[in-house]
Amino acid sequence: MSMNSALPLLAAIALATGGCVSEASEEPASNPPGSSAESKPVASNEPVATAKAQTVIALDGEGVRFVNSKTGSTQLLAFGTDRNRTETALAAQLGKPDDRSSNEECGAGPMEFSDFGNFTANFQEDRFVGWSLRGGDEPGTLTTMSGIGIGTTRSEMAKSVAFEIYEDSTIGTEFNAAGLSGLLESEASDAKITDLWAGTNCIFR
Repeated sequence: MSMNSALPLLAAIALATGGCVSEASEEPASNPPGSSAESKPVASNEPVATAKAQTVIALDGEGVRFVNSKTGSTQLLAFGTDRNRTETALAAQLGKPDDRSSNEECGAGPMEFSDFGNFTANFQEDRFVGWSLRGGDEPGTLTTMSGIGIGTTRSEMAKSVAFEIYEDSTIGTEFNAAGLSGLLESEASDAKITDLWAGTNCIFR
């Protein structure tokens, strides 16, 4: 799985996402971003780059997971989390949003979007409701915990998850796999994933 830039400690992600984050092996931290607890210096003499290597982002059908690459413990930034906490947590890993936009004509109702490079977080009524990832056929930096991402081939995906192809899709070779949806560049076994999304999205069919 590709690494993304991260905060010095995984605990900072729990701070950023607050009570809406669930965790596989620990209780989420209760202190919000900007609290005195968060501002305490890290008791370590290791270079910052070494500490940052401990956290990676994984795409998930229920939101986005933050994974400690050393211990394997995960924290879920779940759909339903408020926008401020969602953007704070994502920005800690992906940098500040490149752009914010909205669309009043989505099938699911008016939506707002925050772009972090080729990753977009979707919001309705200031709640995180979905995400999308675009990138053509080139390998992407964000993947699921099983390694599925932009550039993964249909045959590679079949080795890790079961998936279904929607025969009547009007937007291309569309599939659903483990709670995620996406597009393949064709129906061939070596066709690559060009787009991925989960949750509520603004897709015109």
